[in-house]
Amino acid sequence: MPNEGSPAEVEAVVADYFTMLSLELRREPYNQAAHRRNLLQLLKGRSEGAIERKHQNISAILMEFGYPYIFGYKPLGNYQSLLYEVVVDRISLDSSFSAIVQQAVEEPANIPTVEDLLSRLDSPPEPYTPAPTGE
Repeated sequence: MPNEGSPAEVEAVVADYFTMLSLELRREPYNQAAHRRNLLQLLKGRSEGAIERKHQNISAILMEFGYPYIFGYKPLGNYQSLLYEVVVDRISLDSSFSAIVQQAVEEPANIPTVEDLLSRLDSPPEPYTPAPTGE
């Protein structure tokens, strides 16, 4: 976003990011592109790329505080102070988000079994046999 945007715009972007992150932490499906397109309706004059960069800025702020961030939104620093303030407020005031993060952290890792790994193997290709040349 070329400028910081209004407080309402920044709140909308942060709220959307936290919605997606909560879904991701609960391993529920969602569509990042659909979320960006929905935000375009609220943020007049913004591009999808600008929204992506703002989401990457949010990832950087969360990373500074030791929180997980959305896979696919690689942290991008150099964010505006208003965005930082809104994210920090959200972290400190949203107890449901803290609970989701805590649950995700405490959840045992999904360790694949041998059967899981073997089910992903493909058969090797048939050996190459050159066609007879007729000599």
